Amino acid sequence: MSTEKTPFIQSRYALAGAVAGAVGFGTFLTIHHFLILPIWFIAGFGIVVAIPTGLLVGWAFEAMQARLPRNPYLAILIFSALLTLVLAASFTVSSWQRPLTDLLFGGNQVLPGFEAELASRFAIDLFLVSALSGAALGWLMGRSRQAVGRMMVAALAFAAGPGHNVPVFPNTSGAATMWILTLGTILAAALSFGTVLWLAQQRRSS
Repeated sequence: MSTEKTPFIQSRYALAGAVAGAVGFGTFLTIHHFLILPIWFIAGFGIVVAIPTGLLVGWAFEAMQARLPRNPYLAILIFSALLTLVLAASFTVSSWQRPLTDLLFGGNQVLPGFEAELASRFAIDLFLVSALSGAALGWLMGRSRQAVGRMMVAALAFAAGPGHNVPVFPNTSGAATMWILTLGTILAAALSFGTVLWLAQQRRSS
């Protein structure tokens, strides 16, 4: 049965996305445990966010697959790299402004204007920049409304998932740690996504 005739939620892309979301989140918690501190208490909530995030990325990947290499590992690594560039764009926009920690930790008090600045960083620097960057990638790769829409949604999901720390750490000493955590999460998720697709290919060819 062709991919086009299979509902997305029953497709290998949905399975790959769900597995990738779970593996990526587990990797995030593990790296956070050893590099920063244990936060396993968020596992229940986090997995509810991680799996839909993976599904949305898989949904966009399905639309873009014709423009990507046939090798599933290479395809998802390229696709993940493009979404990582979306996060890098958000990081760059936030880096033009003073660190949020200047407002958060001044005299151990939350300084006036912090809440508005925090909301702006997430609404504009993270989500608006991600949506526009994702839409632009969708147009460049797919040249269709479907591609634009799916890539925009995937970019927003990526921002809310592995990219949720991006607006917080520009121009701070924690930036390197944030990128290690973020890139480790993305790489683990991408490899697991590729593995599910590769196994599906082997099953279909056998």
